[in-house]
Amino acid sequence: MLFVRSTRAPIVEIDAESGGVYVRFSDKAVAKTIERQSDGPVITVDVDRQGEVIGIEGLCFTEFSLSQILRQANVRADRVDLSKARFRTAASSRAAAA
Repeated sequence: MLFVRSTRAPIVEIDAESGGVYVRFSDKAVAKTIERQSDGPVITVDVDRQGEVIGIEGLCFTEFSLSQILRQANVRADRVDLSKARFRTAASSRAAAA
């Protein structure tokens, strides 16, 4: 089980073309990516050097909920108010980063 230590509401980046979702909890640098076993979508978890969850990526989704992604990633985010999550398309995320 991995934990989100941040209290910041996540930014959810959605790529409708690929069915990809990235739930971002932090802007820290990724030190390691951990693949999670799942019967459905492909799930990976990015962590920093201290093992804190930075984000969760899911591929091949047609429909999802944040609680479903957390459960499939085996991640707990008890201190995060998921109802305050912000959603954006992957195209707008790339434009914001440029």
